[in-house]
Amino acid sequence: MRPLKKSSPPQVLETSGADWTAAYVRAGPGQERRRHERWRHPEIKEALRSETNAKCAYCEGIVEDVSFPHVEHIKPKGRFPELAHEWMNLTTACEKCNVAKGDYYDPELELINPYVDDVGGQLQYPGPLVDWRKGDSRAELTVSLLALNRAELVSSRTRRILSVRGMIERWHASSGPLREVLESAIRLDARDGEFTETVMTYLEAHGFPGQEP
Repeated sequence: MRPLKKSSPPQVLETSGADWTAAYVRAGPGQERRRHERWRHPEIKEALRSETNAKCAYCEGIVEDVSFPHVEHIKPKGRFPELAHEWMNLTTACEKCNVAKGDYYDPELELINPYVDDVGGQLQYPGPLVDWRKGDSRAELTVSLLALNRAELVSSRTRRILSVRGMIERWHASSGPLREVLESAIRLDARDGEFTETVMTYLEAHGFPGQEP
């Protein structure tokens, strides 16, 4: 997980979001409510894809590589139907993180929200694992409930680190214009590729200049 910045809402939400939500709330729980689900509108999905770099907001995997992206409600729509089409409550998640999170919500122990919380101050990235700062119950819950260290994620992060290792070795061995070109390529890869926080932690530990990619 890495900090995310909310983009401007898509025009379709500005125009129709309030009406969609009113209809959704009026329908009440059950099958009838499904007729009023509009958060999968193509403009909404594309805007979310852009602001998350096509990655799951929780595990940072490239969603489309493994499944269809889910429009995720940060506060679950089952408990907060009035937020069903609220832009600040929407993001992109992979199927496994979305299902693992389910309808969880506890105001006394909320999951980390990558749009508003100090992700870097709460989570750590030792190698291919995601860890939490000692004593941070919210961070521990987030890692545990979302299974951010499930086997396939650890395996994918390991492969990612090994690929980055080759890039950083070439950077260390280079000089002059080539070194500058390689540095730019490494930063772009860290920003757009999977597991940005894991990669940046690894790079900084191996002498690459620390900077937000």
